[in-house]
Amino acid sequence: MIGITAFGLLALSLPAFASTDTSDASFQAGWVGALLTLLIWYVCASRRKKEIGGWLLYYYIRLYIGVIIVVLVTASSYDNYLPEAWADKPDLYPFFLWSTVPGLLLYCTEFAVAEKLRTSRNYFYVHILRYILFAALASSLIAMVIKNKYFEEDSTTFFNIATMIWPIIWIPYFYLSKRVKSVFKDRDWPSEDHPESS
Repeated sequence: MIGITAFGLLALSLPAFASTDTSDASFQAGWVGALLTLLIWYVCASRRKKEIGGWLLYYYIRLYIGVIIVVLVTASSYDNYLPEAWADKPDLYPFFLWSTVPGLLLYCTEFAVAEKLRTSRNYFYVHILRYILFAALASSLIAMVIKNKYFEEDSTTFFNIATMIWPIIWIPYFYLSKRVKSVFKDRDWPSEDHPESS
C-alpha cells in the first residue's frame, strides 16, 4: 500500500509545464510521463540505502528535470515577457509578470540552494530551502488568483495546481525526514545497510 501511495505522489509531483489541445498529444505525453515516473521510482528505490537516495534522490531528480523544462519553456515563450507582446492589452502586462516571474526566480533560487546543500552537506541550507518552498507555495497561490481574475481564458490551471503540489509535498519532507537530518545535520548515514528513511 505504501508503494502505491508513493507511486501516486511521484506521479502527482511531476510538473505539467505545458498543456496541449489534442487528445492524441495528451495521451502520448501521459505515457511518457508514466514511463518516466516509473523509471525515476526504480532508480530512487534501488538507491534507497545511499545518502542521496530514496525520496531525497527523487527530490533532486525532479528538481533537475524541472530546471531543464523551465529553461526550455521560458526560452520558447521569451516574447511573452517583452512589453511589445502586450501592446493590445498593456494593463495586463504587470499582472502577467507577477504571475510568472516570481515563480521562475524562486525555482532558480531553490535549485541553487539545493545544489549548495547537496555539495556542502551543511544543514543551514535546509532552513533556507524550507523558506524558499514556503515562498514558492505563496507565489503559486498568488499566480493562481491573478490568472483566475485577469486571464480567465488561460488553459494552465493544471500547471498552477502542479506547481502548488511540489512545495506542499516537500515542505513537510524537509521538516520530518530522518534521512535529511542524518545526511545533512548529524552526518551519520551509514555507507551501506541503513533502512529506508522517509
